[in-house]
Amino acid sequence: MLGKIIYRCKQFYFGLFCRYKNEDEIFVRGYLTIQERSLFNQLAGFEKKHAVVVARKMLAEAAFHPELDQRKLVRLGLLHDIGKILEKSSIITKAILVIIRFFLPTFYDFLAEKGETNLRFRRYYLHKHHGQIGADLLEKIGISGEILSVIAKHDPRIEPLGPHTSIEQKILNEADSTY
Repeated sequence: MLGKIIYRCKQFYFGLFCRYKNEDEIFVRGYLTIQERSLFNQLAGFEKKHAVVVARKMLAEAAFHPELDQRKLVRLGLLHDIGKILEKSSIITKAILVIIRFFLPTFYDFLAEKGETNLRFRRYYLHKHHGQIGADLLEKIGISGEILSVIAKHDPRIEPLGPHTSIEQKILNEADSTY
């Protein structure tokens, strides 16, 4: 538990002080279409930086899996949190959501389910279901197949890893949980 707390503190620090830079934008342009970038650019700066870090980790991991499509892995990393564009959270608000989810998961789930119909709690609903929301947004711009499936299921609390989990899903979940 202490390890998870330390990890979350580092993540918060990173979110406060990271900057989405020009080289990150160049990286993103190399992998996403104009429509995908239009969605991506609606993310908060700290979320865009997080996505780039995840995508670069996935690209590095691809060296150990030559059978995998590197381009697809990077796109998964860049787009995995696209559902958060509807959240509009600051780093402080996101930290509060994560703290509640970590220390009071039943209460978090209660608020998230209330948020499906109650605007006061909508932020919890969007945070909890951002994977599926992101997959739905991407489907509307013409993306299909495994990319949607992996993005929809990238939260292990909602969709635990199992024996039939794709290697792409495992790589995304690992990269997403270790920055």
